[in-house]
Amino acid sequence: MDLSKKKKLDTVTVFDLMGNNFYIPDYQRGYRWTKLEVEKLLTDLEKFLQEHPNDNAFYSMQPLVVYHNEEEDAWEVIDGQQRLTTLYLILNSQKDLLEQVYSEMKLFRLAYQSRPGSGSYLSNIEESKKNENIDYYHIFQASQAIKEFLNGETNFKPQDFVDLIVNNTDNRPSVKFIWYNVTEEIKEKNISPEDKFSDLNIGKIGLTNAELIKAQFLHTVGKNESEALRIASEWDHIEHSLQDGEFWSFLYGKEDGKYATRIEFLFDIIKNKQPTEPNDYYTFDQYTKDIEEKAKSEDQVLIVKKLWKDITDKFYLYRGWFEDNRLYHIIGYLRYKELSIKTMEDMYNDPETLDKECFFEKLKKKALETINQTEDIRELNYKEDSKKIRSILVLFNILSIIECEKDNVRFSFKEFYGNKWDIEHIRSQTPQEVDGGGKKDWIVCNIEYFSGVNHKNYQLDSPEGFEQYKTDVLEKAEQITDELAQGYTVKRICEKLLTLYRKTDEKITDSEIYEILNKQVFKQGASFDYVDQIGNLVLLDQGTNRGYKNAFFPVKRKWIYRREREGIYILPCTKNAFSKNYSKTIFDLMNWNDEDAEAYMEEIERVIRSGRDNGKA
Repeated sequence: MDLSKKKKLDTVTVFDLMGNNFYIPDYQRGYRWTKLEVEKLLTDLEKFLQEHPNDNAFYSMQPLVVYHNEEEDAWEVIDGQQRLTTLYLILNSQKDLLEQVYSEMKLFRLAYQSRPGSGSYLSNIEESKKNENIDYYHIFQASQAIKEFLNGETNFKPQDFVDLIVNNTDNRPSVKFIWYNVTEEIKEKNISPEDKFSDLNIGKIGLTNAELIKAQFLHTVGKNESEALRIASEWDHIEHSLQDGEFWSFLYGKEDGKYATRIEFLFDIIKNKQPTEPNDYYTFDQYTKDIEEKAKSEDQVLIVKKLWKDITDKFYLYRGWFEDNRLYHIIGYLRYKELSIKTMEDMYNDPETLDKECFFEKLKKKALETINQTEDIRELNYKEDSKKIRSILVLFNILSIIECEKDNVRFSFKEFYGNKWDIEHIRSQTPQEVDGGGKKDWIVCNIEYFSGVNHKNYQLDSPEGFEQYKTDVLEKAEQITDELAQGYTVKRICEKLLTLYRKTDEKITDSEIYEILNKQVFKQGASFDYVDQIGNLVLLDQGTNRGYKNAFFPVKRKWIYRREREGIYILPCTKNAFSKNYSKTIFDLMNWNDEDAEAYMEEIERVIRSGRDNGKA
């Protein structure tokens, strides 16, 4: 086949390559596939044959990036030489079979700039020469792996693999490359093929499915400049919108770096690409099939316009959900619980979904199904039920915001996914576990509460830094003359804490100052019935939680306020709890007591129950 007549971006069968000359330039390393990679390819082909015995599916060999080298009268392979060479070795190992069945077909040829003899060695492999250079060695090892596999315990005969690789009919499976001809691009930009090789990240092609689809769409609309300009402009708008972290986190969930070009997520949804799909270029292949099959009866420009409309329709549907405050929160929560956006879209398109309100109620019902609604949340315990408690607290935040009448109050899924979250006690237990590594953190949090001096501004590990910190703390503390306990002023408390900071062998709970703070200043010696129940638990980012672990309630509250001023995201219901917004009385701001915990627990029950009851309605 005359490959110069193929589109710049297209798919080609291996049969299309037959009779053509390919050239491996010296800026590339030679053939380096080991037995492992060769067997992996053959195993993939075997699996493909099992799954597609009699249909017209094709196995994608991924991109073959080429430049037409007029001087060599050959296609210079910029990327894809390892797979191309391996296919050559498979076919050449069965050359007798090729001559019998495909007598008029000429195998494509490979030549190497750096080692001219490698091309000849490929077609006539001799064990005696395998150690003459590194290329020969790998070529020989690959050829042996091929022979062992084809003659081993496979369910197929060698001819089955040959037929698969060279098939060019429409009713049987085949092998195809993504053909990417950069000849025109290199000439227009006046760059060398070596520069293009570098652009493709040292031989690893950087093109995503989305970029391949874009090139395919724009190429197909051809000289219809207005249509090409419209697609390119709308493409940029959609991609820019998806790069917004708030929109992306709502739609996609926790960022995992899978999509460099985020519009590809929309293409994958439309083509129903499964997470287990082994073909990296599955979605591009599906669009290629669409265009090829429909082009038999429809105008190609019209086909692309329809395919592109599917994308814009989907984008604006999701954008509408994002901009609706209630849908934003309930869909964002369900994405957090890993319900697919496709499932939610199916619910939206269900004929029984009469309107947006009906859609919202269906989603809320799904959200409530993520927790055990028959279980009494009062029976949940921090030590045994942390996973259940976490789900309830996240849902409590979401449903509470949905209830809020202010449209500008939003849960930030971007910030939520950007942090790790602990289940934190509002009122701490006796801080046994802070003795050791957390001891100094506990002390400086208390010092900051009383003096207002931020320990982060000092090098406390150095003697000079600690002395300066001590001087500034006591200077600030001396200005506060109120007596907080019998004989204890702010300055005296800070002095005791600074002394404890230096006493590495004394436990916090054994210290005199702990007893003074616990029983006289913060008055937390009284019994508390809700220690490990949900009425005493909130979600807090690890950075904040680990910084003050087991601090007294008012110290925690002040620490949280400061962290929020520093730009740390504090969940809305966590702020409400520490502000005592759920409490029925707020005369005692220094403590979190049984009445506060009960009121908080009742609010969690009410919000969850309200969501469930409305869902039934």
